[in-house]
Amino acid sequence: MHVSQIPTQLNIGQVTPSGGRGLPFVSILVINFQGAALTRACLQSLRQLDYPNYEIIVADNGSSPEHRGEVLAVFADFPEIKPLLLDTNSGFAGGNNAALREARGDFILLLNNDTVVNPGFLRALVDYLLAHREAGVVQGKMLLPRCGNTLDVCGSFATAIGLPYHYGYYKPDGPKYERAVPVFGGKGACLLFRREVVEAVGGFLFDPDFFCYYEETDFCHRAWLSGFEVHFVPSPAIQHFMGGTSDRMKRGFALEHYQRNMAFSLWGNLSAGSLLRVMPLFLGLQIAALLIATLLGRGWQCRAHWEALICLCKRWKKIRERRKLIARIRRRSDAEIFAKMKRTPRLSYFIKTFTGDLANYVDDV
Repeated sequence: MHVSQIPTQLNIGQVTPSGGRGLPFVSILVINFQGAALTRACLQSLRQLDYPNYEIIVADNGSSPEHRGEVLAVFADFPEIKPLLLDTNSGFAGGNNAALREARGDFILLLNNDTVVNPGFLRALVDYLLAHREAGVVQGKMLLPRCGNTLDVCGSFATAIGLPYHYGYYKPDGPKYERAVPVFGGKGACLLFRREVVEAVGGFLFDPDFFCYYEETDFCHRAWLSGFEVHFVPSPAIQHFMGGTSDRMKRGFALEHYQRNMAFSLWGNLSAGSLLRVMPLFLGLQIAALLIATLLGRGWQCRAHWEALICLCKRWKKIRERRKLIARIRRRSDAEIFAKMKRTPRLSYFIKTFTGDLANYVDDV
């Protein structure tokens, strides 16, 4: 992938001021795709950080020519950032992979461009990683201003049927979400991890074939397998204007990529024993969802569930290569991992997820 860099002034975030001595250097990766106004607001909020030792890398993910001028204006107005211009849109996965190659940080923060941050959130996440050596990846707390300031996902747990349990999603903030907790996966909109995790999980951040959706969960799953843990941390909440980029994509795009990528990740990462226990339930649920979507005439949902069902046949060679990789990096059994972060919710959770009524599900923990 060809990457063009625009010459910039010295990045003030790349210079460790006196107050930053001893603190890990953090590379903040922000991906833009035809969302210059959102990126501008995000960068403006990052100027208020109370953490002194960082750099910001903004990768424009192949925005169209009519948007490129707005992107260049943002780059000019924020000379402290390190800008990248990518020739094509390679999705959240490819964009972050490209930005990571330019990063110099000991810690890496993935931050959505449709976020506005709290000045203290980064220091809280860094402090947590420093205090908890077992944790390699942490997700911070996020609120959804477009949904009444309810919570974004507070990490996701693994379940007995393969589908993730998105904890806290669309719920009012409260005491149960003020505890740090091990989770199966963190959300990539605000995800901090140690650089060494990337090497431990196979030498790459995201599978580029994923393009977008579920790539961060796959990364977190590999982190667990390699011996690290993933935690949700109730850091000072940032605002996430969810869907700032994907809202412009065609209906069904998100669901299709999510289902397809989830199926690949499960086939590729689970042990043989776990596959025998989990995948019959997972595939059975996909068949049921496909039949219901067909009866309701929802073609876009049908395509998404069909992609999950045929993943093994379509991508068998890549699944086989992934399983070889997992065998090399595995340091924990599935039983050890699931003992820490598997929580299967009540049946009503999955029903409300399918019907779009998740806000009315009450978390048990």
